[in-house]
Amino acid sequence: MEISQKRSSARTAYTFHDDRLDYSWKDSSGSRGFSVRYVDISRDRQTLTERNVWLRNAGYFWTALGVLLLSISLNEGSGAKGSLWLVLGIGCLAAYYAYPTKYKLLPSEKGNLLVLDHGADGARIEAEIEQRRAAQFRQEYDFFPEGESPGQLRNRFNWLHREGALDDAELQDRLARVEALERGPEQAIPEPPNRTLN
Repeated sequence: MEISQKRSSARTAYTFHDDRLDYSWKDSSGSRGFSVRYVDISRDRQTLTERNVWLRNAGYFWTALGVLLLSISLNEGSGAKGSLWLVLGIGCLAAYYAYPTKYKLLPSEKGNLLVLDHGADGARIEAEIEQRRAAQFRQEYDFFPEGESPGQLRNRFNWLHREGALDDAELQDRLARVEALERGPEQAIPEPPNRTLN
């Protein structure tokens, strides 16, 4: 499955595979792309706001030019010459402040994933990453390894809960099974039907 985003010159593409995410980003300043496993994407979320520097620079220049020409023409009594440049400059500055490009940053071991925070696609991308990330964590770490102490097992399942791979009820189920293992194999809680841990 692939989800692409576009805003102004910024373009992002997310290609979802079973075991990894292929990410690419491109704008007027350059491009970047890499593949990353879902478990290597952090749950931390940051924000980034970018604005079009060309609009800002042109806006200041044309506004200054318009003010200069307007003041000269008014001093000479030749009417309001230069007002067009003033209007263009103010328009560019208004666009600069009114239409920023907003991103959500998802840190990973390979670098930040930039999700355009405009429209429904951004929320869709985040939800898909979270779902696949939780599934990969469960596939790789949601089991009872032989030789791990009850303390290690508790740490394992609490960590999975913090990473969003186990909900509250699933965590309590795992901790109850650890407690039963501590009391002895005869009191161990059996596996639920149709549920296999790794």
